[in-house]
Amino acid sequence: MPNHFLCSVQLRRFGFAMGLVLGVATTPVLARADVINWRMNSLLHPQLFGEGGQHFAETVQRITNGGLVITVHDRLVLDQDTFGALESGLIDAAWGSAGHHHREDAALTIFTGFPFGPDPAGFTAWMQTGGGSEALGAIYARHGLKSLYCGILPAEGGGWFVTPVASLGDLEGLRMRSFGYGARVLRKLGVVPYELPAGEIRAAFESGLIAAAEFSLPSIDAELGLAEVAKHLYFPGWQQPVTSLEFLLPERTWAALSDQHKAAIEAACGETLSRTTAAATARQIKALESFLVQGVELHVWPDEILTALRQAWAEVIAEDVARAPLLAAAWESYLRFQEAHNDWQARAYAD
Repeated sequence: MPNHFLCSVQLRRFGFAMGLVLGVATTPVLARADVINWRMNSLLHPQLFGEGGQHFAETVQRITNGGLVITVHDRLVLDQDTFGALESGLIDAAWGSAGHHHREDAALTIFTGFPFGPDPAGFTAWMQTGGGSEALGAIYARHGLKSLYCGILPAEGGGWFVTPVASLGDLEGLRMRSFGYGARVLRKLGVVPYELPAGEIRAAFESGLIAAAEFSLPSIDAELGLAEVAKHLYFPGWQQPVTSLEFLLPERTWAALSDQHKAAIEAACGETLSRTTAAATARQIKALESFLVQGVELHVWPDEILTALRQAWAEVIAEDVARAPLLAAAWESYLRFQEAHNDWQARAYAD
């Protein structure tokens, strides 16, 4: 991660996000009643992403004294099948990010995180007190679903490259693994994006199919062995400054729960949010240390490229907002929050 990510100012900002959540230690244990058993499908990579879902499920079971048992299944159904599986009752809930469901509703994409967006503390503030959760709720309501904000992870790496990137010309025709908004932005700068699953990225490097890739947090990229096939890692991770995590279930299921069970789920979400933030930060520090030992060079994006990426992102989000009214409402909610938040940040913290 870049130095500014690791600085004490950033860690202090995480603290304010943690202060918003409800600690499990202060939550009373519920009396044992009839046991409710749910199947929850996890859509996420097991490390950090997926293990947060397991921790959430265990916390719910502990708070309810075994009254609500959530069994986590790793990718029992795929992203695009989640809505149908929830509707049919094949699964009772899903652990993932809103952006996983962009095929069903493109307006959901920004709620996972978006290019040049806020840091984890800022994103959490928008979701919890700045109108973000209400905007997301309006989108999910038209699908009969209920989402709870349950986790936040820090910035991804900006991309792994076989050879350094010095100018915009180096991006023209570059074959790069990318996904979502990041891929759309890069395409405007001449990059040829390939949407590859995690397990195929290293092989794609080795075969020469791609010469660059952005996937996830440095700690997860390390597990995939990307440092062994590409020796140039760029920061900041402009395409995904945060990754938010959610607990998703049908509205009818939520409505049928007792107030005690609802409170237990909300408390578990708060505790999981705090835990994922702290754990993720420590893991990125260790990952960068391991990269340096392997001979990886850590770079900062040239100003010319960052400026072009910002402009391309402005074009991409403008295109989407123009054709999606609920996305437009959510984006306006964020922009209002951003203006006030940026003012506070500029006054409160040294650059």
